[in-house]
Amino acid sequence: MDVPGRVDEARAIETWLDADVSGPCMGVLGGDAGVGKSTLWSAALAAANERSFQVLSCRSDLSETGLSYVGLGDLFAGLEGSAAVRGLREPLRGVLAGTLWWEQAPGVPPHQRAVALAVLDLIRNLSAEGPVLIALDDLQWLDSATEVVLTFVLRRLTVEPVKLLVTLGAGTEGDAWPTLVRVLPPERITSWEVGPLAPLALAAVVESRYGTAFPRPLLRWLHRACGGNPLFGLETARAWSERSYPSGDLPLPESLRHLLRGRVRALPPAAAEAVLLVACAETPTIALVRTVTGSLTGLAEAINRRLVVLEHESLGFRDPLFRNVVFEVAGPLRRREMHQRLARVVTDVEERARHLAATAGRTDPVVADTLAAAATLTAARGDPLTAGDMTAHAARLTSPGERELALRRWRDAAGLLISGGDGSRALVILEDALRRCPPGPVRAEMLLRLGQAAFGSGDVPGSITRLERGRAEAAGRPDLLIPITAGLTYYCVHRGDLAAAHGHARELLRLTEAAGNDDARGEAVSVLSTIEFIRGAPPPAAMPVPHRHNPAEHSLAVPHLYGFLCRCLGDLPAARAVFAALRAAVVEAGTVACADWGMAWAAEVECLAGDLRAAARFADLAARAVEATGVPTSAALFTEALLLGMHGELGRARLLADEGLRIAQTSGNRLAALSLRALLGFIDLSDGDPMAAVQHLDAAEQTSRSLGVVLDVVCPTAGADHVEALVQVGQYDQAAERVERIQRHVRVADRPLGRGLAGRAYGVLLTATGSPKRGAAELEAAVAEFSAAGAPFELGRALLALSRSQSRLRRREAARRTMERASRIFTKIGAEWWAARGEPRSRLTPPDRLTVSEAQVASLAAEGRTNQEIARELAIGVKTVESHLSSVYRKLGVRSRTELALRMSSGRRTSGHG
Repeated sequence: MDVPGRVDEARAIETWLDADVSGPCMGVLGGDAGVGKSTLWSAALAAANERSFQVLSCRSDLSETGLSYVGLGDLFAGLEGSAAVRGLREPLRGVLAGTLWWEQAPGVPPHQRAVALAVLDLIRNLSAEGPVLIALDDLQWLDSATEVVLTFVLRRLTVEPVKLLVTLGAGTEGDAWPTLVRVLPPERITSWEVGPLAPLALAAVVESRYGTAFPRPLLRWLHRACGGNPLFGLETARAWSERSYPSGDLPLPESLRHLLRGRVRALPPAAAEAVLLVACAETPTIALVRTVTGSLTGLAEAINRRLVVLEHESLGFRDPLFRNVVFEVAGPLRRREMHQRLARVVTDVEERARHLAATAGRTDPVVADTLAAAATLTAARGDPLTAGDMTAHAARLTSPGERELALRRWRDAAGLLISGGDGSRALVILEDALRRCPPGPVRAEMLLRLGQAAFGSGDVPGSITRLERGRAEAAGRPDLLIPITAGLTYYCVHRGDLAAAHGHARELLRLTEAAGNDDARGEAVSVLSTIEFIRGAPPPAAMPVPHRHNPAEHSLAVPHLYGFLCRCLGDLPAARAVFAALRAAVVEAGTVACADWGMAWAAEVECLAGDLRAAARFADLAARAVEATGVPTSAALFTEALLLGMHGELGRARLLADEGLRIAQTSGNRLAALSLRALLGFIDLSDGDPMAAVQHLDAAEQTSRSLGVVLDVVCPTAGADHVEALVQVGQYDQAAERVERIQRHVRVADRPLGRGLAGRAYGVLLTATGSPKRGAAELEAAVAEFSAAGAPFELGRALLALSRSQSRLRRREAARRTMERASRIFTKIGAEWWAARGEPRSRLTPPDRLTVSEAQVASLAAEGRTNQEIARELAIGVKTVESHLSSVYRKLGVRSRTELALRMSSGRRTSGHG
């Protein structure tokens, strides 16, 4: 790489390109505008080509941020007939070809997930041929649809040799980084802050550009004037050289903007017209300039003056800063005129609508209708966020005399944003529209949307408040009262207010009966029965299965709760069927708004059923809202942590579950907090830390009692895990009491899964308290129940416990065969970590053995680190550090950090893996 003035940076990028890394990694070039990021980026592309990378590049522009998939089109330009594209399986090849307009788009627009899967397969095909570099200049201006797809792809690459090189403008560092940058763990990201050039380096850049040696005093003056910024320096040097001032008396422009403004104003009329067209057009090309202006003379002049660059047939500015200056110099009247001319010639419906919108005044009904129609097409293409922006613009342009139409458009805009996962922006739109909304049904509908947006943004109490206000506005309108009441029921369940949820469910039943809708009545019965069951009532003998799965009608609460009931009952086949239909409805609708705890419960059901791939598909859906907004949800974190726990990645699982618990507690989602407590208990038990598991599961018990729910119903496996953890820490009396509560629940809900869990818990207790024969008998019965329930993961865990009982009875051959059977089951379902362990790490842990997490904390504490420093080092919470240290002190019998340091340095084993 030969970049004047950037020897160190170029060497660092070359080292990064040459590094042999398994899986995806990212390089980030950051710094102020004009500092030289794009120059280094371009040189890196050339260096990657020399190293036989398949280079996929895209230069983003502010004018294109609203276009759908324009970034993907740039990245894959020229690949249309390649072997990698031809190797895509159908229908994914057709989806990609239609989205990028390589072929006529199909009648039914592809869903964004289908586009993402096609891109994922294409990247994998390309990486099979050799290393791939995805290069994105000015990532902050990449269109949202492309960023969502690339984020999806990056999450799923594992060992493929794929590197990403991106540039980011100032103000997008750290927490402000786009989602695409934050998707990889920190150790896979290399960032370079491109700073100002030294005086001699700036001189080299200026002299290499203009081929003229400037006097050194003038270059020092230039460096002070531009602060070492090469673009500022080049533009200043150009202004000086063009005005032919003597070297000793050169005026210094006040700012780069002043310089660029002077360059633009100096353009001949034809060139000024050409650069304005390039600034206004969303996809400027030579053909477009010729069509609109009738000549290429002005464009040629703009290119010669180094304002505009030509890449193939596409046009762009040498630096995006030029675009804003061109707009400023042209003024609003000339800009509006150019947009009008472009609107007359462009054929793309979306682009034409945007040009018309730029020509409109405060209101324009015709343009508003055009924008609304274009938004419908954009939504059908699977880009609800862009469609929401367009619909909001249509609402702003709607005539004041059509207030109801404007309000409907604000409502629809918010609905699209919610579907795309941006509940926060939808809240702003709806709250503003609500102030202009008259009392009555329209206001009720707005409040219904507001409740949905608030819930999607993690504000459970706020969602309930808004729906309660909506109910008051919807008097006499069953079509509104039914979905509002269903939402109130669902949100109150999540808040943990089961008494209120029960009252809403009874009202929902009354409303549906009065409406004479048998299907709706059956759904209300399902909801009411679910709430009564988790509060301790006997399960219903039979219930009608809900049929509605239309997210657009806000009707997903009913199937969510019905699937939740089937899960609580341990009826895995029924739960899988309900959640599969629910997932299909969400995918078909192209929405992430409702993919919350319904998808998390579905993933948990699939884990119990031993289909970890299906669980991962539900986890992907739960993560879509996170990918769209960059804001994690408790449901997505629960699901990802659960899958990590199933695969034995317990450290990462704990971190995610801890964060999910924090979010659930902050948002007031007490049912979610309960589930996350139970999950943390499972993770700690699996990691050989039964004391931490007991703490989490004790807390879950206390929470369930305060909510008035039965923990063994809401979290079916929590009771058995609780007993095992209590046994391991020697709390046998508490374990016996816990077994009794599990058995009492099983007598109420007599199902194979529940009987199996009760049997495992009792068998583990009997084995530990001197009755291994009776314990083995209970565990053998549990094995049969898990087989009948179709729950292979719990079957494997029961077999591991049975093997320990058989070992206690000195039936070593039987214990070995049982262990091998467990290993085969875990292998079959893809839980390789459990299969490879020999026996679970949740076996009895000697009291002086530390878990991996405890050992890490103890080692850092012994070095003299503070709790805050340890938390930052290990990326955990300070309270987690304190909890681990308490456990370390207890296990090692020390009372201070001084004693801990002496104990750690004595050479005694402190790892639970020794």
